[in-house]
Amino acid sequence: MQPHDQRPFSPGDPFASLSFVAAGRIGILLLTAGGAYRLGTYAGLGYFLAALYGFAVGTGLLYLITVRRHKTAPRALTWTQIMVDFAVVAATVSCTGGIRSFFTFLLVVVILEAGVLLGLTQGFVFATMASAFMGLQACLPQPPEPHMVAQWIEPWYRFLIQALAFYLTAFVSGYWNQRLTQMEQFQSRILDNMNSGFLIIDPNGVITVMNKVAHQILNLAPGASIGRPVQEVLRPGPGGECPVLTALRSERDFLSYEFQAMTAPGEAKLLGLTTSHVHNGHDRLTGVIASFTDLTEMDRMRQELQSQDRLAAVGELAAGLAHEIRNPVAAIRGAVDELPVSLDTPRVAEKLAAIAVRESDHLDHIVSGFLDFARNPSIEREVFDLRELVSEVEGLLRRDNGDAQGLTITTVLPEHACDVSGDRPKIKQVFVNLGNNAIETMEGRGAVTVAVSRTNGSFEVRFDDEGPGIDPDKVTKIFQPFYTEKQRGVGMGLAVCLRIITAHDGTIRAASRQGGGATMTVRLPAAREKE
Repeated sequence: MQPHDQRPFSPGDPFASLSFVAAGRIGILLLTAGGAYRLGTYAGLGYFLAALYGFAVGTGLLYLITVRRHKTAPRALTWTQIMVDFAVVAATVSCTGGIRSFFTFLLVVVILEAGVLLGLTQGFVFATMASAFMGLQACLPQPPEPHMVAQWIEPWYRFLIQALAFYLTAFVSGYWNQRLTQMEQFQSRILDNMNSGFLIIDPNGVITVMNKVAHQILNLAPGASIGRPVQEVLRPGPGGECPVLTALRSERDFLSYEFQAMTAPGEAKLLGLTTSHVHNGHDRLTGVIASFTDLTEMDRMRQELQSQDRLAAVGELAAGLAHEIRNPVAAIRGAVDELPVSLDTPRVAEKLAAIAVRESDHLDHIVSGFLDFARNPSIEREVFDLRELVSEVEGLLRRDNGDAQGLTITTVLPEHACDVSGDRPKIKQVFVNLGNNAIETMEGRGAVTVAVSRTNGSFEVRFDDEGPGIDPDKVTKIFQPFYTEKQRGVGMGLAVCLRIITAHDGTIRAASRQGGGATMTVRLPAAREKE
């Protein structure tokens, strides 16, 4: 939240409100200039009024440009603008009949402007100035009236009514400003005392509110995010989409979505993000609220606990293993039970034997995957170039999927060497698994891109596909053992990939791509020179 002395008016969207006030002021000035020209009685002051109106329109344009550029209006500029408006209205009233001028109501507009934009005290200051000015106009000689009493009383009666209107306008507008200020300060205290980052975006994805904790988490200067697109503040990794924009576009809310946000070149933080759509009384979307916490340290501790408690994790997975093998074993038993009575029917016997073989293979995959996950990966380290490995994986994927007519596989490789230290066959196993998963999600039609890049002392290998993508609430589940949405899947492939990459001191992340598809990003530390 910006300081109050730099943002004097902020009901709803302060930028939109101030822009509306600035544009409305220019319109009223132009309309008043035309009316004063038609109704004016002091032709000798025509050049003076023209110059005054021109100056007022110029300051109004300056005010509008300042608001649009800085998303706020400095208090000194607001004071100057209202003083110019008062001078223009006073000159117009003087030149179009004084106390009887058609344009005296514009003084009420100026006072209303001062009360709303500056506050209660300033509203009363301009009300007093307007009353003094109109009192001076009442003292000036007036056109003759049929009755002397009416000629003397009418100007002062007009002055009394106008003064009451001035002060009442100052009170109402200033009181409104005061209540809005108190509400804003109350909301600001609540938001700034939260332990989580908090922001609100409008339907266009522009940030309207953001608390101090959010700025601290994202390493931003206070107030620097207001009026900026949310994807410039919650920056996703290469090719990713900001989850708040995903929530806005898909009209879905996410709960505890883990999101990798870029806070500086080559630096990222893991955030736990929750979104909520906001609608007005007409059920029209007015924005999205997002709250998030920094999970970077917790994620590091979680990885340490996972590496230290492998045996405990294996024990917990035993129940899952028992559940997974129950179905294949039941199918095998049923086929074997039916086989003796079907020997006289060779075709039926062949089908039963095929079922037994198929389910035996499935059972072997389940047990092998569990053992691969359960055992600590033995790492035989060597230094190799990721570019060569990715090119080799590309060739394998092309060979294994040569029948897919609508499939394209491309690689993006840097010119410089990308040396890492690790178990080359196991890293190759991970890349082949990720590539095959991408191809399977697209059902053999679409483009798979494998890109290698260097970021802050490590290398990233990114697998992009054009499949259906990954729902944000499933991003973390897909790495859990036995989690799969495939009809014949075991659900251990990505869990084993995670174990292998973690054993290499690396990370593996999943995210939805902007415009559709999914991204799997593997990050491995660069090899040391002495290696």
